[in-house]
Amino acid sequence: MVFAKDGEKREKGLTYGKKRRILHLSKRLLKGRQVRSSMAKTGSRVTIKDLASICNVSTATVSRVLNHIKGGYSGETEARILKAAEEMGYAPNPMARSLVTRKTSLVAVLVPDIHYYFFQEFFAGLEEHLNDYGYRLLLCNTQEDSGQEELFIRGLCNGLVDGIIVSTLNNREQNDLLVELDREHFPIITLERYGEDLGDLCCVQIDNFETGRMAVDYLYSQGHRRIAFIKGRREAKNAEIRYQGYLAGLRQNGLEPDESIVRYGDYSFASATKAMEELLEVGGFTALIAANDLMTLGACKAITKAGRRIPEDISVLGLDRTILTDTHEPSIVAIDFCAHEIGHTVGKCMMAMINNQPLGEKVIRQNPIFHNGKSIRLLQE
Repeated sequence: MVFAKDGEKREKGLTYGKKRRILHLSKRLLKGRQVRSSMAKTGSRVTIKDLASICNVSTATVSRVLNHIKGGYSGETEARILKAAEEMGYAPNPMARSLVTRKTSLVAVLVPDIHYYFFQEFFAGLEEHLNDYGYRLLLCNTQEDSGQEELFIRGLCNGLVDGIIVSTLNNREQNDLLVELDREHFPIITLERYGEDLGDLCCVQIDNFETGRMAVDYLYSQGHRRIAFIKGRREAKNAEIRYQGYLAGLRQNGLEPDESIVRYGDYSFASATKAMEELLEVGGFTALIAANDLMTLGACKAITKAGRRIPEDISVLGLDRTILTDTHEPSIVAIDFCAHEIGHTVGKCMMAMINNQPLGEKVIRQNPIFHNGKSIRLLQE
């Protein structure tokens, strides 16, 4: 628009099509404002029908865009719908969505103890992936009890969630119910569970054997030949696999295993403190490997309480790097299980199962990585 000297408007270069387009956009903008104003006055929520009307598309198209279902609309249409939804404060009605899709947009996660720092990193990675699909987590603490685990699973699989992720119990495990649900095509993923009774279940695991072997390899490279080990709980299969990796690492480097400098713990701080006190009485070792972060710190407490120094007197390497090992003084050399990445992997598998997409592999193992710190001394050979 330009203005004549007498103040009257005169149009320049506007075709009939452009005029209609401007008028159409103005009407849509006014309509959107009217809808928002009406919603604010009545306190009612914005619906898919409102968005469809404002964006001049079908409700089916709006639904596909908001539910991240690809195909049937352009990138421009998607951007327009998402912008309108944001501007109008659209929030999906979970009950209505559930009735239409027959899905709850919830995934349950069963863990043995919610306080383990590994699971906090795992939850973060899992939630990041699921959020992209509009899914939320329901956390269940089994307290390492198989009966409690079964109660959770039987209650949740009856339409309360769309899938269940079941972690190790760090104890004796019963997998029959999981296999039964898997055969009925209910999305089930296990985390850190082992055994032939898992059938065709999707299993995501840490490469526990490699964690034990890597730990010994590194200590050997630093001149250590007498390496003590604090294991996890006797009944935990992942603990036994880490120990087997430790034994393999010793033998590969020409070292003979010595059971006198091996003790059991139960993945707790207190159990490792007690185990370390016993090992200090035996003596005759220069380095220690502990099977998780809490036991690493428990062992460190016993070492310093006995008047020994880390790493000057005893070097310490932890299996599982967390914020606890990073902030310890000195910082702990650790084998990182990559819990955050495992969370992403489990989330990817779960969404594939929920959407009836094929899984590339049923057993997925996360490779651990080495994380340096200041808790290991280089010995002169």
